[in-house]
Amino acid sequence: MAFLRVIEVFPPLFPISPKDKGSIGLEEKTERFVEEVRSIRDLADVFLVASVKNPQLLKLSTVEAARMLEERLRVEAAPVIVVRDNNKVQFLSTVLTGISIGLGSMMIAWGDKYPASAGSTNVRDYSSLSESIRDASSIRTRARGSTRFFAPMDIGLMGNSKGKALAKSRLEAGADLLLAQPPTIDSAALDMQTSRLEESGMKNKVLLNVFPFKDSQDLDYCEKYFGWRFPERFRDLAEAGESALLNEERNVIRRLRNEGFPGLYVSTRGNPSIARSLLS
Repeated sequence: MAFLRVIEVFPPLFPISPKDKGSIGLEEKTERFVEEVRSIRDLADVFLVASVKNPQLLKLSTVEAARMLEERLRVEAAPVIVVRDNNKVQFLSTVLTGISIGLGSMMIAWGDKYPASAGSTNVRDYSSLSESIRDASSIRTRARGSTRFFAPMDIGLMGNSKGKALAKSRLEAGADLLLAQPPTIDSAALDMQTSRLEESGMKNKVLLNVFPFKDSQDLDYCEKYFGWRFPERFRDLAEAGESALLNEERNVIRRLRNEGFPGLYVSTRGNPSIARSLLS
């Protein structure tokens, strides 16, 4: 199987209540989105169109954004469909729409809760992500579709039986590949994650994540925003700055290519050009 390169991109975002009069229009945002992806289309096999959790921002439907990329750039694009934002009928209708327009891949995600202050409802008709994947897989079969399903996994939980069972349940429900987070920060983390995935027999079903960190202050931000925790060795590396961090991430990518992994999943943090720094 070829090494699969999945690059995350953000769809056009539009503020509900723009505060500055200089905010650019939707048409310009859409063109910028397409051109940013065009600039890196040689680096990816699949562009993952992310769902952004910010109740102050409207996003172009991820299915529509993926369709746009496939039509205009002839690339494969996978929309992220979030269970949190849809009741069961709407969720399955969105999956069916993606299948019907011929999308090669899509990702089914649970989605973090909106805080009470956001004023938005966490819908979630399903009791678990595996249940929603199972229903989506049933629709795929009945529609005679071949769309590949991605699902998220917490690589940090693979050291215990509960985490392994959770990951396996998503694969058994119909997910074809699991996209891991937290990210694989360095070679030491890769060694540990490789051991756990080989022990569980899931190495060929998981795409590990590479995430472009900037410096030690950025690590503080990611700990607060995502809840990740970083070892002292990585904090020491971050003191050397972004260049040192990018070099370590490139080393992780080289190892993923050479050590039998099925691919990788690259976060761009809304800056697609960072993918060229990592992958070219």
